[in-house]
Amino acid sequence: MLLTFGALADPLLLKGPNCCGTQQDVQVLLDPQGQLTFEQVRALQADFQMPLREDLSYGYRQGAIWLLLKVTPAQSGRWWWLFTYPSLDQLTLYLEDSHGVRQLQSGDMVALQQRALVHRQAVFPLDLTQDDITTLWLRVESQGSMTLQNQLLSDDDFVLTTAQNYLAPALYFGALLALAGYNLLLFMVLREKVFLWYVLFVLCFGAGSASLNGLGAIYLWPDLPELSNRMLPLGFTGASLMAVLFTRAFLDTPQFSPLWDKFLRPMAWLMAASLLAVLVMPVQQALIVMSLIGILIVLVLTLCAIQSVLNRAPGARLFALAWSMLLLGTIVMSLRNLGLLPSNFFTIHAMQLGSALEMLLVSFGLAARFNQLKLQHSRAQQQMLDAQQQLVQQLREHENQLAQKVTERTAELETMNVRLQLLATTDPLTGLANRNAMYQQLHQAIARARRQRSSLALLYLDLDGFKTVNDQLGHLVGDKVLYEASERLRETVRESDVICRIGGDEFLLICEGLSRGAVLVQLTQRLLKQMQLPFYHGAEQISIGVSIGVAISSGGETPAEALIDAADRAMYDAKAAGKNCVQLAREYA
Repeated sequence: MLLTFGALADPLLLKGPNCCGTQQDVQVLLDPQGQLTFEQVRALQADFQMPLREDLSYGYRQGAIWLLLKVTPAQSGRWWWLFTYPSLDQLTLYLEDSHGVRQLQSGDMVALQQRALVHRQAVFPLDLTQDDITTLWLRVESQGSMTLQNQLLSDDDFVLTTAQNYLAPALYFGALLALAGYNLLLFMVLREKVFLWYVLFVLCFGAGSASLNGLGAIYLWPDLPELSNRMLPLGFTGASLMAVLFTRAFLDTPQFSPLWDKFLRPMAWLMAASLLAVLVMPVQQALIVMSLIGILIVLVLTLCAIQSVLNRAPGARLFALAWSMLLLGTIVMSLRNLGLLPSNFFTIHAMQLGSALEMLLVSFGLAARFNQLKLQHSRAQQQMLDAQQQLVQQLREHENQLAQKVTERTAELETMNVRLQLLATTDPLTGLANRNAMYQQLHQAIARARRQRSSLALLYLDLDGFKTVNDQLGHLVGDKVLYEASERLRETVRESDVICRIGGDEFLLICEGLSRGAVLVQLTQRLLKQMQLPFYHGAEQISIGVSIGVAISSGGETPAEALIDAADRAMYDAKAAGKNCVQLAREYA
C-alpha cells in the first residue's frame, strides 16, 4: 500500500572522497508480510516511494522493508554503504550493475563468516565503476527497532568513521569493566551486598549494551548470532531487577523509606517474572516489554530516590541525580525505539550516555559509602582499644575512679535536671517562657500583689494576619516572623515584665505594679506601633498587626484562671473592633 507516489529518483552522483547521507535519495517499499522475493520487488520498482520520515526510523514493525538507491561515481573506486544503527537483524543487498547482480549479507543475526564485512554495524563494500549506474536493492528485516539511517563513505572516510565508532564503545565498556571489577573487590573485602548488586547491575547492563552496539555478536557470542536479539531484552531486564535490589540496599529503604520498601519488594518479583518472560516470548514482544519496563523502573527508582532525599537518607541526593540521568536516557531511547522520536546520535545513544553519567555518579556514592564503612571500622577498632585501656586503668585505680564517677554522675544529674527544667519552661522557638512557666510566674505575681496590696496587669496578645503568612509563605517564614516578634516584645516591655508565648501566635505579658493609667496606655501603644512595623523576608515585606486584651487585678484578688480568661475575651473584643487595637476587659472598663 502506497501513501504517495513520485517519479523514480535520479542516480546519486558520488563526487570526491567525502561521505554523504542517502536519506534524500533512497526510496522505500514496505513488505508487511516479508514474503516478496528480489525478482518480485524488482518488478515493483515503480511502487517505491520516498520515505515518510527523514530519519528512516520505523520503530517496531513486522515484515520487511526494501530500500532502493541508484548511484554513479564521478570516478571508479570502492565505497562503503554503512548503516549507523547496529541492532538490525538481517540485511540482504542485491547489487545490480552492468556486470549483473551480486548478493551480500550483513546484520547481527548473520554469522560472521557470512557477512560482507565483520563489523559491529551493517556495512557493504561497493566497487563502483565511473559513469556506470549501480542499483542497490536492500531488504531489511529486524525484530528490533527499524532504524535505517545510512551513509555512503569513501575508503578514507570509512576508516576514520570506523575508528570513531569503535572509540566511544571501547571507552564505555572499559569504564563498565573497571566499575564492575572495583566493586567486586569491595564486595569480597566488605561482604556488603550493595556492592554485589551493583556489580550484577553493571554486568547485565553491559550485556544489553553489547548486544545493542553490535559488539557482543563479534566478541562475546560470535558463533551464536541468534543470541544477539535475545540478549538485548535479557540484559536490560536483568539490569532492572538488579537496580531494584541495589536501590533497596544503597538507600536503606527498610529504615529510611519503609513505605517505598514495601513497594520495591513486589517490584523486584515483578522484574524477576519479566526476566523469565522475555526469555521465552517472541523477541519483538520482549523488546517492547523491555522498553516499557525500562521507563517504568527508572521512573520508580528516581521517585524513590527523591523521597529518600526528603527523608535525609545518606547518599540519596547523589543517587537521585544519577538515576535522573538514566531516566532521561532510557525514556529518550525507548521513545525512539517505539518510533515516537526521530533517530539521531543523541536518541540512539541516549541510554548509554545516561547510564555512563549514572554509573559515574553512583560510583562516587559507593566510594563515599566505602569510606564511611572504613571510617566506622576504624572507629570501632579505636573504641575497642580505648575500652581495653580504660579497663586496665579501672582495675588499677578502681577506688579513685569509682569516687570520681559518683561525683561526675551527680554533677551530670544536676546539670540534666537544670536542662530539663529549662526545657519544660522555655519555648524552643523564641526562648520565651512557655505556658507552663506562665502559670508559675502568674501565680507568683498574684501572690506578691496580694502581699503588697499592689495592682497587676495581664496583656493577652494575638498577632493579626499571621495565618496568612503561614499559608502563603510557609511555616519557616512564619517561625522567623514569630521569632522577630518576640524580639520586638523584649525591646518594648519593661525589664521587670514577664513575656510568655502560650501557643501559636499568642503571647501573654505579666506586668506587675501596673493599673489603668498613662503607663499602661503608653506600653500598649508602643506594642501596637512595634508590631505594625513591617517584617522582611529577603526583599519581601510582610505586614501584620496585633490585637491586645488587658485585664487588671487589684490587690491580687482575681485568680489566675479568671484573669487569663478576662484578658482572652478582651483580646477577642479587640479583634471584633477591627483588630490591631487594645481593649480593656469588660469587668474593668
